[in-house]
Amino acid sequence: MKKSTYAIFMALAAVACLSLPLAAVADTNVALGQPVTINGPIVGGTGDLITDGIFQPLGTPWNVGSVFWHGLATNLVIDLGGSYTITGLIVQADDNDRYGLDYWDGSNWVRVWDIPAASVGAGLKTRPNPNDNTQQFILGAPITTDLLRIEATGGDNSYSVAEVQAFGAPIPLPPTFLLLGSGLAGMLAWRRRRNAR
Repeated sequence: MKKSTYAIFMALAAVACLSLPLAAVADTNVALGQPVTINGPIVGGTGDLITDGIFQPLGTPWNVGSVFWHGLATNLVIDLGGSYTITGLIVQADDNDRYGLDYWDGSNWVRVWDIPAASVGAGLKTRPNPNDNTQQFILGAPITTDLLRIEATGGDNSYSVAEVQAFGAPIPLPPTFLLLGSGLAGMLAWRRRRNAR
């Protein structure tokens, strides 16, 4: 194999190696089991309910299996425990209220989804599709963050959130790239030594 062909092959192999881990976990709920901080007064429920991966049955009363509160002063922050690239979201919350989902960009909270009220029926409803707990709200562009925040933005002054799911993949850590680079460099050195014989 010519050296230029070998260099191209190695570059393609590196790209393939980098993309495989991301593709394998690209559709993972990265919020699953992550800790939740409740900022402000609540009436009932605990933060772990909104990241347990469980959707309540359609129309479940607003105060069953959820964190619930009155007024706009409360928000819920999910600590993802590391940086993730997120491409899609699902939220189950009280039907007749609006919510906002924000991400931390390193210095500010940025609104990524204005979650509308669900117009049909009563009780807990999944968004974007109350009839399909797997349909994601696909972001216009992926975001990178380690924190998500959900807050009420309007409605009947009684709010609740039962589930928040964020789909994406972890950001590879620099040591991962160093390990991959050293492996590729070792392969290249081995190849050169072999060709020199």
